[in-house]
Amino acid sequence: MSFRTRLNLFFVLLVVAPLFAVGVVLLRTIDGAAQGKVESALASQGRAVARVSDIYRDQAAALNGRIARDRELAAALESGSFARVEKRAGQLLSPNTDARRMRITIARTGKVVDVGSPSAVLPQRNDLVGSGSARERLGTIETSVIGPKSLASRLEGLTGRMIQVRSGRTGRVIAGATDGPSELPPQDRVKTVDGGDWTAVMLREAGFGGPQDGVVIFNRGDDSRASTGERIALIGTLVLFLVLAGIGALAVSRSLQRQVGILLEGSKRLGEGDFQHEIPRGNGDDEFALLADGFNAMSRQLRRRLDELEDERARLRSAIRRIGETFAANLDREGLLEIVARAAADGVRADAARARVVVDGREEVAETGGTTRFDALLRRAADRAGEGREVLLSDGSQHALAVVMHAADLVGTVVVARDDVPFTKADAEMVGYLSGQAAVSLENVGRHEEAEREAHTDPLTGLANRRRFDDLLASAVDAAEREGRPLSLLALDLDHFKSVNDQYGHGVGDEVLKATAQALREAVRGGDVAARLGGEEFAVVLPHADVEGARILAERLRIAVGGLVVPAGDGREVRFTTSVGTATVSGPTIDVPRLVASADEALYAAKRGGRNRTVSADDSAQPG
Repeated sequence: MSFRTRLNLFFVLLVVAPLFAVGVVLLRTIDGAAQGKVESALASQGRAVARVSDIYRDQAAALNGRIARDRELAAALESGSFARVEKRAGQLLSPNTDARRMRITIARTGKVVDVGSPSAVLPQRNDLVGSGSARERLGTIETSVIGPKSLASRLEGLTGRMIQVRSGRTGRVIAGATDGPSELPPQDRVKTVDGGDWTAVMLREAGFGGPQDGVVIFNRGDDSRASTGERIALIGTLVLFLVLAGIGALAVSRSLQRQVGILLEGSKRLGEGDFQHEIPRGNGDDEFALLADGFNAMSRQLRRRLDELEDERARLRSAIRRIGETFAANLDREGLLEIVARAAADGVRADAARARVVVDGREEVAETGGTTRFDALLRRAADRAGEGREVLLSDGSQHALAVVMHAADLVGTVVVARDDVPFTKADAEMVGYLSGQAAVSLENVGRHEEAEREAHTDPLTGLANRRRFDDLLASAVDAAEREGRPLSLLALDLDHFKSVNDQYGHGVGDEVLKATAQALREAVRGGDVAARLGGEEFAVVLPHADVEGARILAERLRIAVGGLVVPAGDGREVRFTTSVGTATVSGPTIDVPRLVASADEALYAAKRGGRNRTVSADDSAQPG
């Protein structure tokens, strides 16, 4: 991105973007003010509508009083003649000039008399009582003196707003404006609805029979926004400010570009090796003058630094040699490969490096840098180095160096690559030295792994030995306690094994033990662990196995061992059996010695019961 582009971006971020944000905020502010005025007016007009409603209910209450004092109506109610009640109610309603908009309902013992306009609104409800001394309650009366159309017309004239009267039973508009909001605001609250198309307030009024009718006062959303003149005045002011700011920014930009051009010319000559050229600093003491002083000081120091770099490179080579000498003590094959890859790349200033080794048919690789870009060249160089010599390859502007690693039980390669500059013999010697040290260390890793494997494996059967069994059992117990799952242990002992050694010799006895170990390996599940504890004693750890699961596996092992046949020479064959004891535990804490003791006790019970059988720690012997 050029300097001019950055200045323009700076102007946009510092002036244009904030100015745009201010304009948006101001437009929203004046819209909000207009909206506030509309909402305040609607709230005030809602209170006026409520007062008008109270007036009509007061008139209905006065009519209720006159009707309640009518003796003929009271007599009809007391007699229970609803035909007379309906007739008298109509007679009482007819003298009124607005009778066609009025309504009277009288309810008694679940029956209702309803006369007048069925759409009348704003009813007043009162109780009717008898004329006797007991003042018996005869029923309820609801009267209304106005219809919905008259109410809507009166309220529109009062408020100057659009009005809707909505039925409490159906929710439909029964009078007033036909178009309006589809979404209704909460009761007695002014709210913008339908996504800002309308601003409305709704008042709930008592209706006939219980459901409340609604009176909605609403205003179009356009009236809640600032006028076009206000918007034009605001936008014009912002545009004028933007033009003035742009003129000032242009003048500053050109001044800065001149000064930057001087600095660029000086840096270009410095890059071409002209360390005698100095950048004129001008007459001021601003940041550009200080930058010119810095460039001039840098050019004077570069020659001295070039001499120092050669010394630094020599020290780097020495340090890498010391790193190589530490490889022999490291026992982490993966870590060793990573170290040799990084050290080789750093030592010869390569852009990518790959260290690869094959041990017992298994390949391990460590990479550093952009190996993807050089992948084809790295592979080709490694393949040629596999022929037993160092390889220097070039492919256009890409160059590679490969060296073989030799050790007793492994073979591998170290390959480095970089752009533009070919590798030299000195580079090959450096990578070869690192590869040799790494090979010694990797050979030590192999010896360490073999020693560790022998320390945990029974040499005769290949099963885990007693030390490994104790470690695996402790791990299985920890997992069972943590997960709340059962854990089972099988203890096995070959029956009359001493007589096999006495009759056929220890060589045949060893073959019997090997065959038994192979049967255990084939019968146990993937997560189970079989071990030889010593002599003819074996054990199997069964994570997640309950009592029944342990019994089933124990029987499978017992049957498998019972079916083994081991040649004993001279055409003889040895058949043998085993006794098995099982123990199962579960819970937050597991007593390991008790688990082992329980399995041993079950094994001894199987021996005492006649051998060649399976016994659980809490069962009696089961015949085989």
